[in-house]
Amino acid sequence: MRRIALAGLGVAALTFAPLARADPTTGHDAKVNTQTPQMLCEIGSDDTDPGIGPNVICQGRFSESSAGDDQAFVTASGQFSYRSANIGVGYSHAPFDTLVPGQTYDIQGWTVVAGDDGTRFTNDGTGHGMFIGSDTTVKPF
Repeated sequence: MRRIALAGLGVAALTFAPLARADPTTGHDAKVNTQTPQMLCEIGSDDTDPGIGPNVICQGRFSESSAGDDQAFVTASGQFSYRSANIGVGYSHAPFDTLVPGQTYDIQGWTVVAGDDGTRFTNDGTGHGMFIGSDTTVKPF
């Protein structure tokens, strides 16, 4: 009976464990898929090039961006912009985790709340970030 209880605790711990933790390694990031809206996002703990610090980049179509701009980009200091670029995925990597609506994640020093109405990225240290709605509107804060 004791082994069954311990096994149950282990399964529960894995089920409710956060997706990833903050990593102070310079230039380190995590890539995740969001479901609402569907897009690929890169969440970074730091960025030495171009030296803008922790940031989140999401790639997709955004209702307010200029034609050709396919990324919403926010830094921990609150700088926000749209840009045209490509999240690098051409190297060998593990499959990207998919964020599940109704869950909160701690990833690379950012709190990420996946909801049915969109996804919110908030830097743990500064409180800045962005909300990307299910209608692809972006609200930086």
